[in-house]
Amino acid sequence: MQIKIYDYGMNGEGVGKIDGKVTLVDNAMLGEMVDAQIITSNKNYNLAKVNKIIDASGNRVSPPCPYFYECGGCSLQHFNYAEQLKFKTLLIKKTIKKIANLDVEVGECVPCDNVFNYRNKSSFVVGEKLGFYKKNSKQIVDVKNCLISSTNINKVLQLFREYIFNKPFKNEIKNLVVRDIDNQLLVGVVTKKFLKIDDFYPILQQNFKKIGLFLIKNTRNDSVVLTHNISHIGGIKLIEINNFGLTYFVDLLGFHQTNINIQNKIYSYVLELIGKNKNIINGFSGSGLLSAALAKNAKSVLGIEIELSSHQSAEKLKADNKIKNLKNMLGNFNTEFPKFKQSADVLVVDPAKKGLDSSVLSNLIGVKQIIYISCNPIALAKDLRYLKNNYIIEDITPFDMFPNTSSVETVVKLNFIGD
Repeated sequence: MQIKIYDYGMNGEGVGKIDGKVTLVDNAMLGEMVDAQIITSNKNYNLAKVNKIIDASGNRVSPPCPYFYECGGCSLQHFNYAEQLKFKTLLIKKTIKKIANLDVEVGECVPCDNVFNYRNKSSFVVGEKLGFYKKNSKQIVDVKNCLISSTNINKVLQLFREYIFNKPFKNEIKNLVVRDIDNQLLVGVVTKKFLKIDDFYPILQQNFKKIGLFLIKNTRNDSVVLTHNISHIGGIKLIEINNFGLTYFVDLLGFHQTNINIQNKIYSYVLELIGKNKNIINGFSGSGLLSAALAKNAKSVLGIEIELSSHQSAEKLKADNKIKNLKNMLGNFNTEFPKFKQSADVLVVDPAKKGLDSSVLSNLIGVKQIIYISCNPIALAKDLRYLKNNYIIEDITPFDMFPNTSSVETVVKLNFIGD
């Protein structure tokens, strides 16, 4: 049946109506007329797919990835890049309006310099096929080249595919994980039990100058890929990075942004928003790069991080760069922050996808300035709904951390206005 698309959904689906009922149409675009088929009908909305595009949007392009219509990784490759950025800006604005009832100005989404090959870490699923899961499925799409992963990562994928082709233990392998920064690669083979994969290391050595191989045993039955049951097979153990005038090291397990180009744009923008000579608390500080960068202009910085290995990385970063005005604390931000709240001019938070815990939100009230870095528009909007009576939103700027996907990173600056 024919349907006119008048809006976008959260994941970039086209939104129309069939018999007055909201219908989300996969791969349809704003302004298009499409022939669609309903796949699932729920109480409040339908899910549908496009059978035929009757009147195409001028912003539609042909997806360059041959796996686009199957793979669950990218959802916006049929948008030209300008439309992707516009979608993400409007997504933030609409979500905040709907959930927080705030009609806010949102800056234009800051673009990524490279919309392909930008990912410096990728995790592939290993089964009867090697690649990524299909959309809304546990079936694997056999991916030979991922356009958003770095060229080095794709080379490792090719070598690994050839390596395991006739191996009797192939069914014991769960994942291939590769991190690639500045032509330094860490490769992890995730297995159900201990396997002898030493013969894969010489193959990697022949193709890369700086490479490290690890075996990671994972007996879990959930979606967690990496565990701390890790063995070093050979080569480098850490990647050395020079950024923001700092030297630091990243291992395979530790967190590091998968898009350094946008990471640097976000951190530079945060530094600009804060200015100089402030006492800063950085919640959810991870491996400490942002805390260390903030310390260059700050009077003092306190980084609070709950994960031990990330805290240890932050401490090494501090020591290696001889930073005197930075303290890294191992602890739960929700319980530790109230103890130091009075000392802070600025609070910088970069929480996980679920946003800030309800138990800590009330404790934020009174901090003069909050810089909130968010990876989830819904969680961000919920937290702004709580903070809006005590804070003025001075700035909201989205950043395109993940081009060709519906994901977006957002930086918000809030100023305290009193009770």
